[in-house]
Amino acid sequence: MGQVIAEEDSRAGMLSGDRFEHHWQSIAEQLDYIPHIWATWWTKEALREGVLNGRFQCWAAGDESRITVVAFSQIADYPANRIFQVFLAFGQGIDEVAPVLEAVWEQFAAKSGCSVGEVTGRPGWGPRLRKLGFRQQSCTFTRSVSNLRIN
Repeated sequence: MGQVIAEEDSRAGMLSGDRFEHHWQSIAEQLDYIPHIWATWWTKEALREGVLNGRFQCWAAGDESRITVVAFSQIADYPANRIFQVFLAFGQGIDEVAPVLEAVWEQFAAKSGCSVGEVTGRPGWGPRLRKLGFRQQSCTFTRSVSNLRIN
């Protein structure tokens, strides 16, 4: 993974362009194992196209032989703030690379003019993110529309 890693650290960085395309098949295969985490909101094609057209960023962590953690982010502009949002992360060894990813993300967010960073994820992220200085601000609950009763 040497050329896809950010200069700031040899273990994590952004995948873009040809480097993203080179790793896409492996990322797509990893997504096939965890549809319960992403398929409510995204399609694989939407994630791929989002990265290729610059709407999303794809981050990878690992070593020279393979990617072990993948994350997708976007920058959202709101009236009060520009926010760096990580909306999907998965892989093995996330705890080990979380501080490195957080540092790379913070640098990217600052360079992009963001004043807030946020991570959306399952409840298990709470303890991990609190160690990195995040605080829980809200929770999201979902339910299938077919289960709703309309009076």
